[in-house]
Amino acid sequence: MRSKTNRRWIVGAMAAVAVAASALAVSTVAQAAWPERPVTIIVPAGAGGGTDATARLLAKQLQDELRQPFNVVNQGQASGLVGHTNISQARPDGYTLGIIYPYYQFNLSGQSQLDHSSFTPIALYNMDPSALSVAANSQFRTAQEALAFIRANPGRVRMSCGGSCGGSWDLPLAGLLVRLGIDPRTVVMVPSGGAAPGLQELVSGGVEMIACSLPEAAALISANRVRPLMVLASERAGNFPDVPTAREATGQDHTGGAWRAVAGPPGLPPEVVATMERTLERIWRSDEFQNAMRQRGFGLRWANSRDTAAFLLQHEREWTDGMTALGMVRRAPR
Repeated sequence: MRSKTNRRWIVGAMAAVAVAASALAVSTVAQAAWPERPVTIIVPAGAGGGTDATARLLAKQLQDELRQPFNVVNQGQASGLVGHTNISQARPDGYTLGIIYPYYQFNLSGQSQLDHSSFTPIALYNMDPSALSVAANSQFRTAQEALAFIRANPGRVRMSCGGSCGGSWDLPLAGLLVRLGIDPRTVVMVPSGGAAPGLQELVSGGVEMIACSLPEAAALISANRVRPLMVLASERAGNFPDVPTAREATGQDHTGGAWRAVAGPPGLPPEVVATMERTLERIWRSDEFQNAMRQRGFGLRWANSRDTAAFLLQHEREWTDGMTALGMVRRAPR
């Protein structure tokens, strides 16, 4: 009797071990197989813009690399607040990711609580530095001359923001003015419907300066209608080798502009982050991606997950400085 009981106990124990081993194997396979189904990429911008274009370049190559569809979903409502919020609130399973870009103005203006803790950063892949430009017939030949005039003539200079004020182009320049001891509120900031209408206002004499990227002004620069004075980058732009950096022009090593990164919601599994980071780096270094980005005039910058996390903190410090200097902070950031 005891022998039969022992046999039954042994058989039961072996079965339990087999079930546990099977479950562990299934779990391991499931984790290793990500992605097992299509992945959604939220783009907090409308179709046809720069963020959408770069996201679709990545999505195509991600699908080729990981053998699953990466579907771009545009959510540009409320100037990108809706898309950024939905990325941050997605289920952290790796099947909803997104493209993030300068977001901290939503926090500082009191529209949301978005900050670096709202995302799991995966990789930074693009940086388009802001630049200061004037019309070709402007009295200002250099950035030093323009900045000296601003300092000596408060309220006399009108600067197009190259879009909505308090954004990727004007805030970095406001931060530079602060570092130079110039109150940016002495500059009349003029919003526009984007860089293109802002540049037209510049060449027509409606404003004296504009903050926008060099690629956006390239056609008018080539036509000798716009003169770029400096670019807020650590190195001169390859297509514009004669344009000095902020450090060369002012002595301040100041950078800033539009950037784009791949991110997910908080709590994204480490294995998903690792797989995406490795895959994105391969894509970023590929000739196909590099050539496509350059042909469209997009800047190339790479940072892994850890370095992107540090970059987001830098972004928040710079935006805080710029918006505070402009008097645009509606409440203290948490």
